[in-house]
Amino acid sequence: MAIWFITGCSTGFGHETALAALARGDKVIATARNTDDINDLADKGALVIALDLSWPEEKIQEAVNVAMEPFGSVDILFNNAGVNMVGSLEEVSSKEARAMFDVNFWGHISVTHAILPHMRAQKHGTIAFNGSMLGWTGMGCVSTYTATKWAIAGLAHCLKEEVKGFGITVTVIEPGFFRTQAFGAAKQLFPAQGMEGYKVAMEPLRTLVGTVHGRQAGDPVKAARVIVEALTGEGAFEGKEVPARLVLGADAVGMVEGVLNGQKRSLEEWKSVSVSTDFTVAE
Repeated sequence: MAIWFITGCSTGFGHETALAALARGDKVIATARNTDDINDLADKGALVIALDLSWPEEKIQEAVNVAMEPFGSVDILFNNAGVNMVGSLEEVSSKEARAMFDVNFWGHISVTHAILPHMRAQKHGTIAFNGSMLGWTGMGCVSTYTATKWAIAGLAHCLKEEVKGFGITVTVIEPGFFRTQAFGAAKQLFPAQGMEGYKVAMEPLRTLVGTVHGRQAGDPVKAARVIVEALTGEGAFEGKEVPARLVLGADAVGMVEGVLNGQKRSLEEWKSVSVSTDFTVAE
């Protein structure tokens, strides 16, 4: 039996992963900004707490510490909560950009800061971050959101090396388009102040959001089962080390394959120029 701490459990991956962990017989601390949104998880035995990753770090850590008291520690931390916004860099205000980083990056750091000392003391644990296939590439008019996902992937890679000596595993889960509420009507997906100059560039994305929502190929229930297996070392992951980057969804796999192939071609094309910048033996 594992003890989980999962952020952003009101919908999507957080909610489905909490359900899958509870079905496995695990203990789950489930968080959401509004606990009324996760009453069903409480009914199934989860300990639910209010947690907003935009809170100051001290308040986040206080909430985490209070939630952990009944259990003493946590075996698996799933930093899942996130917000998104579709807009060009010029359209997204500094306030909106900082708000995204507060949740998608700094909030994860605050929660991890609170739980990591307990994992070090017990000499085991698993930390997962919810990234995105966009953490591999760039796409116009989602620059700020994409930057948060690149940042979290870089953080996860470094943290993995820092804590492996304590028996702690770190991974970043990078899904493609899944049938969650990420594009839901309740979300503020677009900047408060759009710009006429980017109207043409934004139109395909506005169309995509309107047509894709509810039709995404990815099944969050199936994804949650894989996430639980990956973070508990069961199923396909039994006896194997969880990958540093766990890509989910056929669309994500296709995108990553294309990126890697393109990067390899570019590296080979410019290799002679790149290596020409070193000192020569004579120097």
